[in-house]
Amino acid sequence: MRRYLLALLMALAGAGVVAARQTPATPADPGQQPAVTFRTETNFVEVHAIVTDQKGAFVKDLTRDDFEIYEDGRLQAPTVFSLVDVPVERPFVPANASEPIEPDVRATTRTFDGRVYIILLDDLHTNVTRTNNVRDVAKQFVDEYLGTNDLAAVLYTSGRQESGQELTVNRRLLKAAIDKFQGQKLPSAGAEKLAVHLRQVGDQNATSEESQEIRTSEGLQQARSIQDPYDTQRAFNARRSLETIENISRWLGDVQGRRKALLFFSEGFDYDVYQPFDIGREGSSIIADARDAAAAAQRANVNVYGIDPRGMNQFSGMIEINARSDYPQLEYGTFRGQLRELLLAQESLISLSEETGGLPIVNSGDLAGGLGRIVLDNSRYFLLGYYSDAARWSRNKFLKIEVRVKRPGLQVRSRKGFLPPDTRAIERARDADAKAGTTPALRAALGKAVPVGDLPLRVFAAPMRGVDNKGSVLVALEIDGPSLKFEPRDGRFAESIEVSIVAADERARVQGGDRQNFNLNLVPETHARVSRTGVRMLSQLELPPGRYQIRVGAHESTGRAIGTVPYDLEVPDYAKTPFALSGVLLTSSAAGSYATANQESDWNGLLPSPPVVTRTFAAADTLTWFAEVYDNSSRSAHTINYISTVLDAKDGRMLMEARDNRTVGADSKGLAQGFTTSLPLRDFTPGTYILRVEASPTMGNHSARRDILFEVR
Repeated sequence: MRRYLLALLMALAGAGVVAARQTPATPADPGQQPAVTFRTETNFVEVHAIVTDQKGAFVKDLTRDDFEIYEDGRLQAPTVFSLVDVPVERPFVPANASEPIEPDVRATTRTFDGRVYIILLDDLHTNVTRTNNVRDVAKQFVDEYLGTNDLAAVLYTSGRQESGQELTVNRRLLKAAIDKFQGQKLPSAGAEKLAVHLRQVGDQNATSEESQEIRTSEGLQQARSIQDPYDTQRAFNARRSLETIENISRWLGDVQGRRKALLFFSEGFDYDVYQPFDIGREGSSIIADARDAAAAAQRANVNVYGIDPRGMNQFSGMIEINARSDYPQLEYGTFRGQLRELLLAQESLISLSEETGGLPIVNSGDLAGGLGRIVLDNSRYFLLGYYSDAARWSRNKFLKIEVRVKRPGLQVRSRKGFLPPDTRAIERARDADAKAGTTPALRAALGKAVPVGDLPLRVFAAPMRGVDNKGSVLVALEIDGPSLKFEPRDGRFAESIEVSIVAADERARVQGGDRQNFNLNLVPETHARVSRTGVRMLSQLELPPGRYQIRVGAHESTGRAIGTVPYDLEVPDYAKTPFALSGVLLTSSAAGSYATANQESDWNGLLPSPPVVTRTFAAADTLTWFAEVYDNSSRSAHTINYISTVLDAKDGRMLMEARDNRTVGADSKGLAQGFTTSLPLRDFTPGTYILRVEASPTMGNHSARRDILFEVR
């Protein structure tokens, strides 16, 4: 029952903090509502309802008339209703492979409709001994439950940006971020108080006379008044974790029409908020922060799933204390005291989960089963939406939401309500640090948490060695012709495309970018071809070695459609890596059918035509690819062997092999060695294939390889 007390405290405390942040919303006329636009209507309330029968099975054969929505007891009229049933799209695993091949092309071909998972690793509140358990369970979720239509991010409550990972579908990068997790939970408050007490009373082997002298009411009162020496740090850690949840929720606020899950791997907050009035303690501040975190999650429709990595083994994880106080009235170090600390921490996970519409996974002997429940929660639900009467909104007024179904015997789970938004902060979308001149619409789209798919895009990026120890990254963007809305003008067809590129490192610092305008004014014959094929734009970025997320956005002026694509890329330190392979540039004999802007880039002389982004080719095409090898492995003369192989992805058969080699002189250390290979596709049947490019020196045990999936129509 304690968690309900915590929920009540969250509801009552911190009013001054929130009141300072809130202002009444501008009243709206409910009789003149425009068409539903999730991105702009501040009084549109979105509710996700999970309906189950008495056996816990999801019930999907319900209609709009089966539901009733109440806001603060007033019946609302749903204007939006739909059943969301999103399948988990499994990645393709080629024959003889243990895991999928990472695609070298990222695409936004439709409005994002997958799941959004934020894996929040609470290193501040996880014991170091459970580090590997958290890593294993979190990576299991990525391997078994993340679909190709989903996005996930890894974040830390300690704020280690360089260890986290932005929203991506790349399993390798997500698991690499999880592997950096290290628990750093403070020692038990009870154990620390006991240690202070024992130091005060002296050695436990003291004489019985001394022991009797210690056992006085004054001594007992003194022992009870001992403060946790880590009290300030413990409070700081709790507040920092809650602020992280609040910031994540605000960041995801403009992601509408999708359920957003925050997987909070934590042992819970070990700060006793039930003694908030002791001098120097921060219980009331923590409760206020918990209230703000829950309110932000409720407002943004972020569902928190508190996952206790201790599972059913939490009792074995209790600290062992070999000493006892002379006062049996004290709980320091006793089983009762440790159990109280455990329940105190767990109820913070339970409260956050239940208040935001999620599920707490605590005291569970089946953490894997709990992960499966989270996936089901975010795959099947009813999307309900209504317009709240903003005239009734008031400062710091929590509006309760209750969803009911008329069919008897069913249970409904949804968020419990929301705080009206701060109208002054509605436009505070994360602003991408784009190049000067980028239009506000494209800048805002680049700052959104998930890709914008109104304009379908394909993006490819290849790192190569540049100058001054930097990488030279070729970025190629393609837009298919049917997506372009040309405007007839004086016998020609006009179209303008704005492209903006932002490259941010693992600390979210912008390290490079580009902005281009592609203005087309085509005669009818060229317009017919480009409308059928499309346009291509090339850009060259000079980036220091490191890990990046490159955000590419395009704005088509005639139809005003926008598309964005995030592209995760690692730029190796080619000057220090013993043996490395650049990105592989592909082109085809049909590459010229696309109108290409900015052809004066470094691909000239490497390929017979501009690099292509598509990975689907016709049997009449001829593929050509280029890669550079950077060999710092030896100062002696040796040979580099280069092999290109094409494999059938379904059965693993080798269909083509081409070999090349290059003699490297003793004075050629570090020089780039380029290799080009061509392959006619006329004998290839429709299907999926693997292009494998690998190289190795004859001296040493170094090698490098890249695999690329492509299709033949």
